[in-house]
Amino acid sequence: MKTTLFGVVAALAFATIPAAHADDTSVQIKGGHARIHIMQEDFADYKNAYQLTNGQVLKFSQRQAHFYAQIDKGERVEIFPTARDQFVSDAGTRFDFSDEAQTVGVANFGRLPLAKATGDTIVMAKR
Repeated sequence: MKTTLFGVVAALAFATIPAAHADDTSVQIKGGHARIHIMQEDFADYKNAYQLTNGQVLKFSQRQAHFYAQIDKGERVEIFPTARDQFVSDAGTRFDFSDEAQTVGVANFGRLPLAKATGDTIVMAKR
């Protein structure tokens, strides 16, 4: 009897869940950019220091399969590849390399530690 009663209660509870959420047509998407995997040796061209247009120096480094960006002597920030020549930080700073890694564009530069900018500033850097 208890098993039958439990089965009926569970069936009724599950039947009301779709009705409660029938009007909810929203879709929640977590994360920002799709991250991809690149080989460690593919990052070799980017491991350099770049002179920013604002006078600061942006360095890229690597430790095993982790990639980092650092302004001057500030804190290193881990960056993640979204394409072979594009990276993004958890804070939303985007790095786009071009000209065979001679140039890097940085969107949302102000989100990096020690950045001499605020907000969604875009800067360019050359090796």
